[in-house]
Amino acid sequence: MKLRTKLALSVTLFTTLLLLLSFLVVTYVVRDHLIESRFTQLEQAEELMEDDSTTRALLTLHEDSVVLSRSDGRWVIANDEEEDDSATINGDVRARDLPGIPTTRDEPFKSGDWFGVVHQDQAYLFEDDTVDDTVSTLIFAFSIVLIAAVIIAFLSSFFIAYQTLRPLRQLGQTMERISDSGTLETVPEQQNDEIGQLGKVFNRMIGRVDQTMEQQRQFVADVSHEMKTPLTVIEGYAKLLKRWGKTNPDVLEESISNILNETHTMRSGLIEPMLELSRLGYGETTTETIDLKQLGAEVADRMHHAYAITIPVDATGTVTANHEALVRILTIFIDNAIKYAKDPEIRLRPDRLEVLDRGTHLSDAQRARLFDRFYRLDEARDRSGSGLGLSIAAALAEHHQLSVGSEARPDGGSCFYITCR
Repeated sequence: MKLRTKLALSVTLFTTLLLLLSFLVVTYVVRDHLIESRFTQLEQAEELMEDDSTTRALLTLHEDSVVLSRSDGRWVIANDEEEDDSATINGDVRARDLPGIPTTRDEPFKSGDWFGVVHQDQAYLFEDDTVDDTVSTLIFAFSIVLIAAVIIAFLSSFFIAYQTLRPLRQLGQTMERISDSGTLETVPEQQNDEIGQLGKVFNRMIGRVDQTMEQQRQFVADVSHEMKTPLTVIEGYAKLLKRWGKTNPDVLEESISNILNETHTMRSGLIEPMLELSRLGYGETTTETIDLKQLGAEVADRMHHAYAITIPVDATGTVTANHEALVRILTIFIDNAIKYAKDPEIRLRPDRLEVLDRGTHLSDAQRARLFDRFYRLDEARDRSGSGLGLSIAAALAEHHQLSVGSEARPDGGSCFYITCR
C-alpha cells in the first residue's frame, strides 16, 4: 500500500470516528431533551392526581392521553364511556396497544411510544412517537452526512497527500535514474516545508558528491601526470642498463643512482604526501593551550636542523589549538618559503600565526590556487616538490577547525597565515 493511500485512510478513519462520536453525543442529547420534556408533562399529571383532579382535567394535558384506574387488580380505562370490563388493558381491543403498567412506580416511565406515570391506584399515559421519529430522522440524516463526509474526506485527503508527496516521488525517481545511469542530477526546489528541505539537502548532497567525484577525477589525472616524468626517467635508465650496463661500469653506476633518486623522489615527494592527504579527516582532534614563544622556537629549531638556517621568531601570547597541527602547517609554510622564496620569518600572535617571506609577486589568480592539489607556479616546476604541501596544510586546518590563507605583503613577498575559528 502506497504512503498516500495510508495517509488518506488514516485521515478518513479519524474523521469517521470523530463524526460518529459527535453524532452519538448529539443524538443522546436530543433524545434526552425530548424525553425530559415529556416527563415534565407527566409530573404535571402526577400533581393533578395528587390533588384528586378529574379525569377530564388530566386528559387536557395531551391529546393522545389515557387515564387508567386499578379495579380488582386490573387496570381499567377510566375515560372509556361504556365503562365495561372489556375496556381493561388485558381484554379490550382499544387498550391492546397500551404498554404494561408497572405495579409500583413513583417516577415517570417510557415504554415504546408511551409515556406514563402511576400514582396510587391511578395511572396517566399518553402516546407520543415524535421522540423515536426524531431520533430515527437524526440517525438517517447523520448516516447520509457520515457517508458523504467519509467520501469527501478520503478523496480530499488522498488528493492532498498526492500533491504533498509529489516531491518525494520526484526524489525517488531521480535517485532511480542516478542509480541506473550513474549521472548525477538534482530535484526542483519548490516547497518551503520539511519535504522541500529534504530536497534542498539532497541537492546539496549531490553537489558535494559531484564535487568529490570531480576532485577524484582531477586527482587521478594529476597523479598520472606527475608520475609520468619519474616513470619515464626510470624507464630510460632501465633501457640504458639493458643495453650498456653489463659492459660499462660507469653507465651501470649512473643508471642505478638515478633510478634510486627518482624512486626516492616519488616516495617522499608524491606517494607519502598523497597518503597523508588520504588519512586526513579520520582521526580525532584535540586542543590544548599552547605558548606561542615555545611553538615558534620548536618550529625554528626543527627547520635549523633540516636546512641549517636560522629563522627569526617574533611570538607572544597563547592559543588554544591542536599542537601537532600547528607545527605541521607552520613547517609546510616555512618549507615552501625556503624552496620558492627567501628570508622566511615567523610571527605569532593569539589571533593570527604568520610565516613571512620575500618571494616573487603573485597575481590574484595564482594566489587563489596556491592551496589546490598539485598546483605549482610555472617557475617552480623545475624544482623538487609535487605541489601537495599547501593542500595538506589546508586539509589539516579544515580537520582541526583552523583557517589558512595567503596574502601579499606591502613591501613584496607573501604572508601565509593561520587563524582559529
